Amino acid sequence: MAQRFINTTVLLSSSGPIKIPVGACATALQSVEIACDTLLSGKAKVMLAGGFDDLSEEGLYEFANMKATSNAETEFAMGREPTEMSRPATTTRSGFMKAQGTGVHVLMSAKTALELGCPIRGIIGFTSTSTDKAGHSVPAPGRGALSIAREVHTKHPLPILDLAYRSRQLSFGRRQIAQWLENERQQLQDEIEFRKSRGDTADEEYLANCVADIKQEAARQEKDAIATYGMLEGADPRVAPLRRALAVWGLTADNLGVLSIHGTSTGANEKNETHIWNDVFTNLGRTNGNAVPIMAQKSLCGHSKGGSAAWQLAGLLQSVESGIIPGNRNADNIDALFKAHTYLIFPSQTIYTDGIRAGIMSSFGFGQVGGTCMVINPHYLFAALELSVYEAYKIKNRHRQLLPR
Repeated sequence: MAQRFINTTVLLSSSGPIKIPVGACATALQSVEIACDTLLSGKAKVMLAGGFDDLSEEGLYEFANMKATSNAETEFAMGREPTEMSRPATTTRSGFMKAQGTGVHVLMSAKTALELGCPIRGIIGFTSTSTDKAGHSVPAPGRGALSIAREVHTKHPLPILDLAYRSRQLSFGRRQIAQWLENERQQLQDEIEFRKSRGDTADEEYLANCVADIKQEAARQEKDAIATYGMLEGADPRVAPLRRALAVWGLTADNLGVLSIHGTSTGANEKNETHIWNDVFTNLGRTNGNAVPIMAQKSLCGHSKGGSAAWQLAGLLQSVESGIIPGNRNADNIDALFKAHTYLIFPSQTIYTDGIRAGIMSSFGFGQVGGTCMVINPHYLFAALELSVYEAYKIKNRHRQLLPR
């Protein structure tokens, strides 16, 4: 009994925070958001994020009662192989294939990863979770994920979204911080000279504390400046959360090169999910004709419920890093309903691109819970590093992989 609890199955020793979410099929995505928030708050340096669900006879029976899963006998009678029984977005989709397993990702700040020489597979540039308001059906999908594109439209573009503008403001802010630092040091020096002129002795401990306080305040001001102009923290209603996250890296909605959908192969999910993403891209001003290729990997992996978003994220990371968008092999006849969603495309064959700057995914769970996660190509981080820092990281990384230097 005691060994069945999640928090007693950890195989690695740790002494940091532990946060165990339960979000049905979106659990693993919720874990990623919680891990990111914990890292950014400074409460942890490294977080393990993931999810899992077990197979049970009761669960299989109830899902079948809800007509949520495909019927193996019916599928075999139609001449389909087990590998063809999950067909997201097709006219013949008839429910998901249950799967069993887990997925876990290791998350840390870029600074920690560089210091440790850890392999960097991608940058988590954005996460969101959302509820879909109350409804009459627990499994019915909702559209809470639309909130990632919420914004008050303005007539003219906002300067805060311009990378060059933010670079100027950050440089100016740093000059102000340096000037403030110099003024404080001069004030401290004047105070010491004044005390000496009165015959007082300078307390070394007092002096050290004053210098430490000045440096700490300068670091705080630097952190605030980076948060404002670097990470674009804040809640300006004129800037959609996803647009803000893209702008951090100088990207726009046009730079999202791949979309991994929840894609359970049920009639309601794909209808709802594709509607959400088409509306998101419309609101963010994606260029007409620039359709996003969709991955629906449950056609290959099945639906592991709690671990499904972790599997999705693994596939998305591989796609963004390699530039390869795998085709949906079971996409034999895409539902004509999706023709109206002009920003989306369902490739049946693998696409080999010349590089993917960013990708995004969505995950939904029973109980009107869902979320999204955006992955940025790790080359954006490496390109922002000074050469000496990058070379030092490469040495540490090769050493970690036990490769010759």
